[in-house]
Amino acid sequence: MTSDFSKYSFLGIQDLCRKHYKEIMLSHDSDKLKAVLDNRRVRFITPLGEFDYAYFGDFTFDGDVMILWSKDIEYTRFHKPLHTSTLLSQVPVIFAGVDTKYRDDQNQEIFTGDVVSHRGYTSLVRYFGDSTTPSLAGDNCDILFEKNREMHKEGTVFSDIEPTLFTEFMIGKLYWPIDQFMPYGISQKEVIARASKSESRPKFTDDFKPQRRGRRLIYKQLSDVLLEEDVLCYLAKETTEDGETPNTIMCADNIPDAYHGELHTIKFATTDDFYDSIRTAFHEFLQYAHNNPERTFVLCDFKEALEIDDKHEEFKTAMQFVEWYKYKIHNVIVPFWILNNILTWDMIGKD
Repeated sequence: MTSDFSKYSFLGIQDLCRKHYKEIMLSHDSDKLKAVLDNRRVRFITPLGEFDYAYFGDFTFDGDVMILWSKDIEYTRFHKPLHTSTLLSQVPVIFAGVDTKYRDDQNQEIFTGDVVSHRGYTSLVRYFGDSTTPSLAGDNCDILFEKNREMHKEGTVFSDIEPTLFTEFMIGKLYWPIDQFMPYGISQKEVIARASKSESRPKFTDDFKPQRRGRRLIYKQLSDVLLEEDVLCYLAKETTEDGETPNTIMCADNIPDAYHGELHTIKFATTDDFYDSIRTAFHEFLQYAHNNPERTFVLCDFKEALEIDDKHEEFKTAMQFVEWYKYKIHNVIVPFWILNNILTWDMIGKD
């Protein structure tokens, strides 16, 4: 049974994401998943108001909103949780076309949503119906692409983009109305002028102001980072002796005197291997923090409480927090020595 729309169209890519949802959840960024869309890149508009690109498997959809799976620190602060089990950030972005595998007379890649002049026409590029050949939106019929490089890219349709498309995507608000490309629409000169404004980056409406600043992720002195609305977190040992009621021992070196803010306990069991227990407890905590991106969690230091005295112990303990570094969990702030040890491992060698 064949679909009535091309797999390279917005609806086609959505359909592929639904069909391959389990595989996407299990293995983002795999070569097998890239091949589903013939190793074509999908273009999107980032929360910073720029174009970027991803392969099939790097994204999914929440309704009609494209969701990028990312651990890029530029994007993790825009994480909006879908409450899945992954620590990858789920970042709402705006779908902006797919690579057609065609290039223009200047060797520029052509994506759907680009405005191209070809065979005497100037219009937006799309896949019409179930076609696997891109075309220019026409009047009574589309103008199918022929040979590479016998066309010229004028720009894109992504001008006057509304920021609301990050939360409520409607493709009709993204592309210019098709009738603007018809004989009774705006002139070819006006089409080219408008398209050229968003050739290298999308043009937003005036009220779009990307948030570029973020908080530091480490501290040497707790007072340098802790704010009144933050959640102060601490490790706690959970011990049980001879079947008695479990006893919890706080492991925190630097809780401020007379602290009245919110506290969060990260319990680890002393009956298990120390390092495995720390890693498991912190992983569960990261899942919780990641699903609450509107909060900031500051981890108390614990080296003195756990008597971590030598460099080997310090390094091995810090490595149990490597997921925080790997996935750039933007709303968890940790002591400096943890990141310092992880960076040493990352730069010198991972053996």
